[in-house]
Amino acid sequence: MKRVFGRTWAGLALALMLIGSSTTLAGPIGTQGMADVGTPSANTGDINTSTIFGIGDLMSTSASTGVFAGLPTQNFGAVSFNTGVPTSFSFGDAAFGSFTSTSISVAASAPGTIAFYILGSYIPGTFPGVGPATPASFTLSFTQTPAHTGSISDSGTFAVPPAQNPGVPEPASITLLAVAGISCGLYGLRKKLRA
Repeated sequence: MKRVFGRTWAGLALALMLIGSSTTLAGPIGTQGMADVGTPSANTGDINTSTIFGIGDLMSTSASTGVFAGLPTQNFGAVSFNTGVPTSFSFGDAAFGSFTSTSISVAASAPGTIAFYILGSYIPGTFPGVGPATPASFTLSFTQTPAHTGSISDSGTFAVPPAQNPGVPEPASITLLAVAGISCGLYGLRKKLRA
């Protein structure tokens, strides 16, 4: 019986090590902050009930890491998207490259705020170094003050490879909870078998 429990613990430890280990990623790695220097819009006038959004004038900021560090300010112009059309969000230029969405989901929502997690495909431009298409994400937040009726502002962060969806728990956290539950169950079973 001790061997069974010893092997179980060793298996759980190995699974945790594999989940926690980092992998080497091919392709560009970095983040780019984005701001709206225009007038954002929402089709119902209320960001919490709208399905069509407009970014008035999307511009890169100095908040950047990795391949985007040092990228001169880029103005991508107006960008609009429909939350019901997965491929409706796209922007880009020659230096930055281009991003086209493949899915759009609500990451967080409260009166006067809404955040979207936009997953898609990024084709690098001349600044990061031209390369093949790679998965990327754009996390975009809208704020309305006062809630439901006031002026709208927005900002976002582009990330390659994709950032974790803020609305979904990390897989490692879920796994740790599962391992803890299994460990408690095995400990209880072990005590019961000894009695």
